[in-house]
Parts: sequence; C-alpha cells; structure tokens
Amino acid sequence: MEAILEGKLDDADLTSAERTLLDYVKLVTQDAPRTTPEDVQKLRDAGWSENQIAEGVYITALFAFFNRVADAFGVPPQDYLVTGKMTP
Repeated sequence: MEAILEGKLDDADLTSAERTLLDYVKLVTQDAPRTTPEDVQKLRDAGWSENQIAEGVYITALFAFFNRVADAFGVPPQDYLVTGKMTP
C-alpha cells in the first residue's frame, strides 16, 4: 500500500490486471481524449468487465471533479495521506 501511496507502482504488489487498470485511469486523468478503443480492449483482455471499466472511469472522473471544485473554492488540502487520519 505504501508504494501505491508514494506513486511507486513498479514497487507495489499489483497484479497485471490491476496495473493495467491503473495505467488506464492515469491516461484518463492526464489526457482523456487520447484514450482509444485499444486501451479499453487491454482492460477487457486483462479480465475487467464492462461494468468494472465504466466504474473505473466514473470514479476517476469524480475525483477530478471534486478536486477542481475544492480548488475553485479554495478548500485547503486535508493531508489525509500524510497524517493517516481524518480531521474536521
């Protein structure tokens, strides 16, 4: 888990299917218009169902949306990953 939180996916204990999904949602996050049907087919080939692929896209998009709204309203970072606890 620590490797994932630090963004060190090569050091994380991920299955090949999990890594394929994370690579895809990274692409969606950074440049969604560049995604292709071949990218989605890689997910299917890795064993992900249509519903799971859609859920991955929805969750990725929602996080981007919430982050942008929080940034626009000046909500300060909560540092949940740094402190390991949620504070009001």
